[in-house]
Amino acid sequence: AGVVKAVLTIHPNSSQIFSGESVTLRCDIQGGGVTDWEYTWRKNGNSDSSSKKNEHEVSADKISDSGDYSCLGSHQQQDSKWSDAVRLTVTALPVASVSVSPQGLLYSGDTVSLQCVIPGYTDWTYRWFRDNQHLPSQTSKAIDITIHITQTGQTGQYRCEGTKTDQPQRSQPSDDVTISVTALPKATLTVDPNPVFPGETVTLTCSVGSDSIWSYQWYKDRNYNVVSQSDRHTITGDTLTISRAAESDQGLYWCQGEIQSRSISSIISDSVTITLNALPRASVSISPQFVLYPGDTVTLQCDISDYTDWTYHWFIDNQLLPSPTRKTITISLPDKAGQYQCVGRRRGRPQMSYLSFSLPIIITALPKATLTVEPNPVFPGETVTLTCSVGSDSSWNYQWYKDRNYNVVSQSVRHSITGDTLTISRAAESDQGFYWCQGEIQSRSISSIISDPVTITLNGE
Repeated sequence: AGVVKAVLTIHPNSSQIFSGESVTLRCDIQGGGVTDWEYTWRKNGNSDSSSKKNEHEVSADKISDSGDYSCLGSHQQQDSKWSDAVRLTVTALPVASVSVSPQGLLYSGDTVSLQCVIPGYTDWTYRWFRDNQHLPSQTSKAIDITIHITQTGQTGQYRCEGTKTDQPQRSQPSDDVTISVTALPKATLTVDPNPVFPGETVTLTCSVGSDSIWSYQWYKDRNYNVVSQSDRHTITGDTLTISRAAESDQGLYWCQGEIQSRSISSIISDSVTITLNALPRASVSISPQFVLYPGDTVTLQCDISDYTDWTYHWFIDNQLLPSPTRKTITISLPDKAGQYQCVGRRRGRPQMSYLSFSLPIIITALPKATLTVEPNPVFPGETVTLTCSVGSDSSWNYQWYKDRNYNVVSQSVRHSITGDTLTISRAAESDQGFYWCQGEIQSRSISSIISDPVTITLNGE
């Protein structure tokens, strides 16, 4: 008889199995007519084991269990032919993974979705575990579960795995994903500069950690009025910019972070008080202080009580004087009469002062002297008093003239000049004639209009 041949078959009938599964190899000797064969099994040409049974179980624990399997029957020193090789392929189980949405920090009140992802294959039934405890309520094929992070009982280590009725019948479990709740952060509000001066720009910055998903809400005063975008209020990212600061911008400010898509709000910041400091006010002083007449020269000084390093700007009748930037200016009258103001500017804060109130530089027409004589007519030997008046200004002194050629009357034995008075003692015929007087402010080279003449008459004895 010829040599019989072994036939190798796999049960179940699949040449592909997954890690953890097992198959049975069956060796049949065709035409042998003998039942008590001894079977030899080999893998990839290497003998593996021998047994009296014609079935051999292969447990595929790892990929290396893949290979070409064959069998041989032996009976009383008679061997069958080796079977044709049957290739067995061991495939790794698909690995589940858990994806979390949203990603990043999770806060109290958040809703987080966990999704079990198993690549390849379909029709999975999903099993969920928290802290190694099976969640029996999650047995459906649904791959999304929603967890409301409102208490610590919903935090923990989550993993998932899949099972199915056909191959592969299960997946490898996912790695654990930690779901932890972060305490709501507190917003931090900073203001620069503060205090602020009128007209300046002030920047408020709100910070809620390093997470860029926060948007910000701004509040003012104790009733938490929402600060909205306006022509002077610009909101960009974490910054509120107030331009041209005014008194209405003073008060308490708060800020708060929001993740609007998740209805999450941070703890509101501590309040910060914005204070508006008044600008220093410039003032104009004049020196010397007196009634001003045509031909006078005066010095104006711009005084700003606070801060230093001012540059001064002068205005006359609301028009900027282009050249002087000094603290003091000198003006000559009557050409430069008008309303004077000054303002200060500097590099530091505050960068400017308030404009001073107006100081009017008013020119007074030159007054006319008034001359009176007592007594008149006068008798020989009497005393006669001439009084000159030029208004109430005590800064005048006086000059006296006699006759039409305006001879100056000087101090003499009989002529005494004191203040606004010329006294003539022991009147004589030579004292008769025309008299005039005139006021003078010698330090300023100012002269009044000369008085009308008065005639002194000497009556005979």
